Amino acid sequence: MLQKYDRLKSSLLLALAAAGSAAFSGTAIAEGTVCNLEDGFSVELASYIEEATICVNSAENLVAGTADGLVAEINAERSAAGLAPLERRASLDLAAAAHALDMSTRSFAAHADLEGRDHLHRIRAFDRTMLVGASGANVSVAFSSADAAAIHNEIKRDQLNRDNILRAGFTDVGIGVVEQAGQVYVVQVFATAEGDLDKALPISATGTQSLSASLMSRDQKVVAWGLSDTASGEMLARSTMPRVSYTALRTADAADLDVLVAVRDRTYVLKGPLVSGQ
Repeated sequence: MLQKYDRLKSSLLLALAAAGSAAFSGTAIAEGTVCNLEDGFSVELASYIEEATICVNSAENLVAGTADGLVAEINAERSAAGLAPLERRASLDLAAAAHALDMSTRSFAAHADLEGRDHLHRIRAFDRTMLVGASGANVSVAFSSADAAAIHNEIKRDQLNRDNILRAGFTDVGIGVVEQAGQVYVVQVFATAEGDLDKALPISATGTQSLSASLMSRDQKVVAWGLSDTASGEMLARSTMPRVSYTALRTADAADLDVLVAVRDRTYVLKGPLVSGQ
C-alpha cells in the first residue's frame, strides 16, 4: 500500500498524464525538456505545473539533508509545546522547492513569485486531492554554512514565522532548501488538510466529473461544490450534487475548486485543486 507521501506524488503524475503531459517519476525528465528559470515558470497552469515538477526533479542544488533537518526541528518545537507533529507531504515539498528554486535563480525573497502567485496558489496547483482549510509559509535566506538548527532558530525569531511553526491547526508541511552562490533559500509551506478528494482532479478538464471526498471529521458534510475564476473570482459553476461541470470554464486558464462544508450550524469553504479549461 502506498504511504501518504508516495500516494500524493502519484496523484500529481496521474493528473499530469491526464493533462496530456509526459509522464515522469523520480529524477526522470521528459525527453528534450530543459529547465530554464531565467524568466520564471510559465503563466499557464498546466505548463507551470509541468515545468516546476521537471525543474525540481532535475535540480542538483536542492539540499535534502537540511530540509529533512528542518522538519525535525519544527516537530521538536511543536512537541515541546504539546502540539501534534506535522506530516511531510510530497505536494507541499514540491510547492516549497519550486518557489525556492525560483527565488535562487531570479535573486529575490518573497512569499509571492514575480508573477504574483502565492503559496496557496502553489499548494492548489501541485496537490491534486487536498482540501485545504488554512495555510501559511515561512521564507528565509541564510548562509550555506548554516545547519538546520541555526536556520530554524533564525526563522523563529520572527513572531509570524514562529506562529506558523506552532499553529495547532496545521497538519502538514513541505520544505524546500536550495543552495546558490553561498546562500541557501529556504521555503516552508504549512497547511491544514481537512480532507482529500477520492480521485485526483485532472489539471485540464472538460465535460462533467463526479466528485467525492473523504473528510477528516465525521461531523463535516459536503453541501456544495463550486468553481471560481482564479483571476477574477467570478463564480463559474456551483452544484449541490456530487459533481461539477467544467463547461463554464471555456478558455479560463485557471479556476479554483471550492468545497462548501457544513459542521452542525456552521458552513465554511475548503480550498481544492486548481483546474484549467484549456
